[in-house]
Amino acid sequence: NVTSLVLVPSMAERFPEVPIVAAGGFANGRGLSAALALGADAVAMGSRMAVTQESPLAQSTKEAILQASEHETLYGKNFDGIPARVLQTPAAEAAMKSRPWLPVVVYRSFQAARQLNIPLWKVLPGLVTQWEKMFVIAQFGAATEAIMAATVDGDVKGSGVQFIGQCQG
Repeated sequence: NVTSLVLVPSMAERFPEVPIVAAGGFANGRGLSAALALGADAVAMGSRMAVTQESPLAQSTKEAILQASEHETLYGKNFDGIPARVLQTPAAEAAMKSRPWLPVVVYRSFQAARQLNIPLWKVLPGLVTQWEKMFVIAQFGAATEAIMAATVDGDVKGSGVQFIGQCQG
């Protein structure tokens, strides 16, 4: 929960021998200059790189990202269990409204285990003893379909969900 403005100088001071790569909110030369002034050695520009010609992202998804403003994102952990920002799409809005129900999570755990060739006997004890970890794994496994719909198929108007930063547009 610490922003780049506070985190970068703190990390640069504590670990002067370690290269610091700032990420989150950097989209142009001004952002790079600011990060360097804060003590970073470089920046990661994930959202900018996602829309380049070389990016394998579906063209229609690239166009949706380029047309969206910084206000057209959603932040939360209900989509895949890990806090993240995604492009505001109908599927993302639905996913962010609430966490899935217990039966859905159990089903998704089994489904993800099958896809990864993990024996179900390894999943069952985890559901009982490590519920929170299994819940995150189940959500992530279930999210794969929506991620593929956006990244590969270019579906951001239906079932697709695309991870993106606020530097879109």
